[in-house]
Amino acid sequence: MPYIESGVSLLVLNEDDSKPTIEWVFLKPLTMELWLAIVGGFFLTGIVVWMIERPKNLEYQGSSSRQFSTALYFSFSTLTFSHGQIIRSPLSQIVVVIWCFVVLVIVQSYTASLSSILTAKRLRPSVTNLGQLLSDGDYIGYPSGSFVYSVLKKQGFAKNRLKAYAMEEEYANALRKGSKNGGVAAIVDELPYLTSFLSDPRYHNEFQMVNGLYKTPGFGFVFPQDSPLVHSLSVAILGLIGGDEGSRIEAKWLGTTTPLPSYGIPNTDTTPLTLRSFSGLFIITVCISALMLLIRIAKLVHAKYTKVRHSDMQSADGDGGSEGHGGSVTLQNDMGDRPTDDQPHHEARYEDPQGVSGIRESPGDVEPNGSVPEYAILIEMSTQ
Repeated sequence: MPYIESGVSLLVLNEDDSKPTIEWVFLKPLTMELWLAIVGGFFLTGIVVWMIERPKNLEYQGSSSRQFSTALYFSFSTLTFSHGQIIRSPLSQIVVVIWCFVVLVIVQSYTASLSSILTAKRLRPSVTNLGQLLSDGDYIGYPSGSFVYSVLKKQGFAKNRLKAYAMEEEYANALRKGSKNGGVAAIVDELPYLTSFLSDPRYHNEFQMVNGLYKTPGFGFVFPQDSPLVHSLSVAILGLIGGDEGSRIEAKWLGTTTPLPSYGIPNTDTTPLTLRSFSGLFIITVCISALMLLIRIAKLVHAKYTKVRHSDMQSADGDGGSEGHGGSVTLQNDMGDRPTDDQPHHEARYEDPQGVSGIRESPGDVEPNGSVPEYAILIEMSTQ
């Protein structure tokens, strides 16, 4: 019964990400389709809010450039939730609340994905498999006197590309130098020895173990054939590693607190978020925006129809009133036409203080012969 697991793995140097290069890592968490959908959502929200708020909100009035800049600023300010109080209609408030919820979900997902990408990039090894080393023609290190040498020979490595080392400090120095500077690109050794190497605080953050090449049954004790101690010791080891005591012994001597590598090339690239992941949210916000816009248009049409109908009713009432009221019309004939005999003379009467009715004559209206002047015919009509 083996008392510890074993295998053959690679020890490599972590990549140095301190080089001053311009990178666009912040775009990787989302696919291009999702980026375009988010930008389209901002523009859609801005247009819908502008169409709802424009008739009554002074913030969305003025020149075309001012309206465009206000709507654009408001829609993109929802990304940082700094849009302020520049909306008044309850319909636009519903649209903004739904869109802010979509933005919140996307921002949180983007943050998690970006953190994963940056962490994976920071811990990315310089080499991930033996095939890469073989094709590049790099130098490989191995422990002197180990069967690992024969394993590397079977993999196709030339003898002059293999370097033997006996101490942990030699491992570290050779990896730091690199294959092109007299060192090696990777160290191939058994799992317990590499685990012990990485448990040293001096090397824990500088080196990494990747790509388990082989998995062996493990380390065990050897006895003469048919020894009666084999069964007894196997039972004792099984009881030891099955409890906490075996883990404590391993952690003390080998430092197995370091995570063991998975047997396969680690996938350090995080899959970006796709539009399909948020398709439901985009469908909801588009439907809500369209519904609120339709309600706003219906209200405007209803208000315009009511106003036109009210104006028609007021116009009809004005025409009927002018026909039903009485009045007097006074006509002045200054054309000089002579009155005919059939036209009655209308006399202006007055009531004297004594209650006696008489004819009141004006000296300017009566000619010397006592007749009424031709140019001063006064007609008074009274309609009840």
